[in-house]
Amino acid sequence: MSRPYERKSTTRRAVPEPKDQWYVLHVLSNKERRAVENLKRLFREDEEMGALLQSEPLVPMEKVEEVRHGKKYVQDRKLYPGYVYLNFALRRPDGSLNNEAWYKIQAVDGVISFACGRNKEPLPMSAKDVRDLMNEIARRSEGTRQKIVINVQDEVVVLEGAFQGERGIVEEVDKERGRLRVGVTMFGRSNPLDLDYTQVQLVPEDERNIPRNVEQQP
Repeated sequence: MSRPYERKSTTRRAVPEPKDQWYVLHVLSNKERRAVENLKRLFREDEEMGALLQSEPLVPMEKVEEVRHGKKYVQDRKLYPGYVYLNFALRRPDGSLNNEAWYKIQAVDGVISFACGRNKEPLPMSAKDVRDLMNEIARRSEGTRQKIVINVQDEVVVLEGAFQGERGIVEEVDKERGRLRVGVTMFGRSNPLDLDYTQVQLVPEDERNIPRNVEQQP
């Protein structure tokens, strides 16, 4: 499964207003907070850079609850590990790139590169991508999500949508995003579904229709 907002554009689009320019930074995994602190230091110490910053660098988080040894623990979990979202006026109204600002950001310790771009030049996220990002952050902040351990070949029940109540086999697990690809068989045909952990329920081992780790014979 691909990471959101990490796609390249080959066509020009209107440059958003400074307050609406959002960029995706690829940073060292598990060093997101350090990269953010280094970025903040740059913006504090460099007045010209600080004037271009529209809001604080963002590392989207959610709260995840898990049970260990009979006790509940709640911890913060990054929605998109290895990425920082930067609301920064990197492009001028005429569309030209502020090269000096671009180089300074890329030189920050912990920052690898801008994740979106054309011909290696960073492009701001589209208005739709920004809306999708903010909606996802708002949705994930509404409560605490329970951590579920689901593996490939596990059998699950779909809890939502057109296939609600149907059982399927997990074909792919994206632990970083909490997403699954589940194959649900209907009318003799397997239908792959991309679902969130919260949209399925794990079928207990003793209730599975298909024994785990047993290959089906042709």
